[in-house]
Amino acid sequence: MSFRTASTTQQRQSLLDLQRTQERLAQNRTRITTGSRITGPGDDPTASAAILDFNNSIQANTQSIRQADAALSYLAPAENSVAGAIEATIRLTELAAGGSSASVGELDAIRSNLLSMANAQSQGKYLFAGTKTTSAAFVLANPSDPTSQVTYQGDSGSIQLTLDGNATNPNRVTTNVPGDTAFFGAGGMGSSTDIFQAVTDLKAGLNANDPVAVNVVAGHLDLILANLNKVQADLGGRQAGLFDLKDTLTNFNTTLEALQSSVEATDYPKVMTEVTADETLQSVTLSTMAKTNKVNLFDYLT
Repeated sequence: MSFRTASTTQQRQSLLDLQRTQERLAQNRTRITTGSRITGPGDDPTASAAILDFNNSIQANTQSIRQADAALSYLAPAENSVAGAIEATIRLTELAAGGSSASVGELDAIRSNLLSMANAQSQGKYLFAGTKTTSAAFVLANPSDPTSQVTYQGDSGSIQLTLDGNATNPNRVTTNVPGDTAFFGAGGMGSSTDIFQAVTDLKAGLNANDPVAVNVVAGHLDLILANLNKVQADLGGRQAGLFDLKDTLTNFNTTLEALQSSVEATDYPKVMTEVTADETLQSVTLSTMAKTNKVNLFDYLT
């Protein structure tokens, strides 16, 4: 009589082969489910490092885009207010050229609107108050008299927003224009470049039917218009730079995401082929092990 059993070594090898096959199947099924061929850093250390670098760059660019949007949320409404002041100045010039005292009532409305523009806010902050953004930039000397002198309560400080994470040489943008620069001009309050003073003087000249005084104001309005146009161009230039930055970073992110996908994305045809092959191998291995380990009465009889 002879006694035949499956080799222990063969059994162990079959079990190891089966385990490896099942591990590959599990890994590939995860790749199919997640769409990523990298299921862990050990799968491909080089690719994993590249993917991490891509992610870091994309996140940094996205944060810069958010910062640019934050800056635009202040610059855009500030430019709109300056544009409104330009339109008001052009209208004041037309009224000065007309020389009629009948337009005095319109002057009061223009002055009131200009004060509202100068006190424009965005996200609860006064745009033209310098760094003192929690208080109105301009106030009436006599709050009960809408025709009283307009004074500036802000400062000349600049507000800067950092656009990137460069600690050594950060990219920054100034998000404000001090109100005295925009609405008082180079001469300051009460001067020939003060738009509120121009309205007051034009009203006085028209009421007095004084063409000489009105003509002087018309000259002042030219200076005021030139200053407002300069401020608007400055604000517009900053916004254009931010839009260019956003476009550049958005396009860069698109490129990085494509590169990341090429490194990370699952190759579905290849993975499906491997899954099919491993499922077949698993079935064959299990069948072979079952036959090998089956003990039949004839194994004991020879």
